[in-house]
Amino acid sequence: MYSLIRTVAGFFFILILFLFLKNDVHANNVYSSPYDTGSIIKTINLPAFQKDTTGKVKLLQKIIAALKFTKNARAREQQRVITIIRTVMADSMVATAADIKKLNAELSLQQNQHFDSLRALINNIIASQAKDTILPPDVEPVVPPAPVPETDVASLISKILPILQQKEKEERNSAAQQKQLQAVRALYGRPPGKIDTLRLSDTLGTTYTITLGHKADVIGIHPYWMTDKYLQYNFTALSAISFYGYTTEKDIKAKDIPPAPLNMFNLATSAGKNRMFTYYENDPTHIEELLKDEDAQFRCIDSLLPLLQQYQAEGINIWFSQLSAKRRDAFSRFVTLLANYFQHNSQQKYDIAITIPSYDEQSAYDLRTLDPLTDHFLIDFTKASGARAGGLAPMKGDARRAIEPVMSRFLNLQIAPSKFILLLSYYGTQWKKSLTGGKDVFTRYVPFSEIRNKYPADSAVIYDEDAVAAYVEEKDANGEITSEIWFDDENTLDVKYDYVLNNGLGGVAIWPLGADDGYGELWDELGYKFISIDTTFTDTIRLVPPVIATESWWTRMVKKVSHEIRTLTLLFTDPCELEAEKDRDDSFFGYVTLLFFIIALLIGFFYAYNVRMVGMEWPWRKVVLRILIAWILITTFFGIVTLFLNRDVPFGITHADSANAKSKCVTIPMLDLLLIFSIGLLLGMLIMRILIRPLLSKNDKP
Repeated sequence: MYSLIRTVAGFFFILILFLFLKNDVHANNVYSSPYDTGSIIKTINLPAFQKDTTGKVKLLQKIIAALKFTKNARAREQQRVITIIRTVMADSMVATAADIKKLNAELSLQQNQHFDSLRALINNIIASQAKDTILPPDVEPVVPPAPVPETDVASLISKILPILQQKEKEERNSAAQQKQLQAVRALYGRPPGKIDTLRLSDTLGTTYTITLGHKADVIGIHPYWMTDKYLQYNFTALSAISFYGYTTEKDIKAKDIPPAPLNMFNLATSAGKNRMFTYYENDPTHIEELLKDEDAQFRCIDSLLPLLQQYQAEGINIWFSQLSAKRRDAFSRFVTLLANYFQHNSQQKYDIAITIPSYDEQSAYDLRTLDPLTDHFLIDFTKASGARAGGLAPMKGDARRAIEPVMSRFLNLQIAPSKFILLLSYYGTQWKKSLTGGKDVFTRYVPFSEIRNKYPADSAVIYDEDAVAAYVEEKDANGEITSEIWFDDENTLDVKYDYVLNNGLGGVAIWPLGADDGYGELWDELGYKFISIDTTFTDTIRLVPPVIATESWWTRMVKKVSHEIRTLTLLFTDPCELEAEKDRDDSFFGYVTLLFFIIALLIGFFYAYNVRMVGMEWPWRKVVLRILIAWILITTFFGIVTLFLNRDVPFGITHADSANAKSKCVTIPMLDLLLIFSIGLLLGMLIMRILIRPLLSKNDKP
């Protein structure tokens, strides 16, 4: 139904364009393919350029509108796109053959074959043409521009359509990403071990548990200068977090000593993530002193194990930024000593990772020797190099720093792909451009948050499709490009994450966490690509409710009496144990007390009636009186039991307002209480008999 409505609307749109355009459209036959133009070059004759342009729309503005109208166009709608753009071209007053040729030439460049790049190119041409269309009042109309060859129009359309299809694919991926993230977020805070049931049929079901896992390792590196930015991290997207760092450099200043990572590790622990330390050395001189002195290595290793144990970390990442070739064997021996020390001096197994440069120019790392000693190699793509502006981690290009040739070289060492982790940066690089065609100069690293703040997502970001990198151009007042900022965003990282997953690599490491503070798109991309929803089926169960066996009244009565006898037993031995029975019903002894009280009233009325009618000579008077006294004592006993068991009584043993009933419970057994009561009663009787009764005269004695 939707397709029918869309087709009808498009038909009427084209019909209106042809019926109401004031200029004549001189167009040739529309071919079924943009490339089927025949041997004769056909042209679209544009109308004369008029001085009054207030009621007209420029060519490229109309192209933008057409692109918006057809941005979700599919291959079968190609003919409609061609017709719309041709109509727009025929009505344009600004379009020239030079414009179309320029646009074709720019779209032929691979870095411009992106929707945002196309939009930027069109906007630039519009801006340049706007200057030329403003004519003084006394200037005569210019000569009409030369006709635009239809081959150029067809070529332009053939370049635009793939860009539209790419934009459509990006929109589909964005919708899939939001759907995946919505499913993941729905599991946040889910109690561990929660069991759900899936219905298989009317009578059978299966129980299962759902947990969040990872398709590959995701290691986030938090440097100490990011301070408390870890409070904004999405720990669910990470499989491990590494604190940068620890160093033995002697000249490090006191103010630079990293703070204790305890709070960050506590958050990681509550999220079930591994904790690591990054042991870094940036000073080549200090690295040299460490590796040439075996005693220094032992002192260093002795300081690492207590550090891991203190913070309950599971591993360490060794990151020596400048390792020389002459210390190749010494570094391998250092890692060997570290692995053996961890193995023999701790019952826990600690992971060891080594960060190595993407291009080991001096062959300082013996990977085949280090392979059995380590768990992962982090391939460092965070250092700027080269003489031309570019991204830190291009997919193709320079064999020393592009991901594909670098990883091809590492994988040829016959080391398992799962051991290699790409260390990618959330920093961009700023390059000063040479105006004379010389070398570009790297100036600084730029955090992603600064780039996004200065250049929002709707600004003219250009994409290099070959390097899979984004960049923005900074220009001076004359429009000359003075510098470029190259960086990775969610679109470029999407391709690189796919490369990791498709090639079975160990995962990615992010340097540094916190560089995107304030923006969530990189976290969303990380979670979308690597978080997996793992479902574990545990058992098959019957969905028919269990048959509850009916019990006879005698069985229920026996169970009830047995329960209340146990309650009385606990009252006489350890009343506080009654608090363990949270669902206990205390009404039974209340009803018993009420029944005994009614019987006591009846016995009392019976006794009083006979004494009044017969007098003191009633022969059953003493017997009934003794029964009445005994009954009153029994009623009192059950009344006390009811009060003790009632949670609404403030002085009850199991009072409901107790924050900790077990610790505040009165620990006087009922047997002790009755014993105290009986002793008090006997003492009262003795005092009455020995001290008070002799003082009474015969007439006062009862």
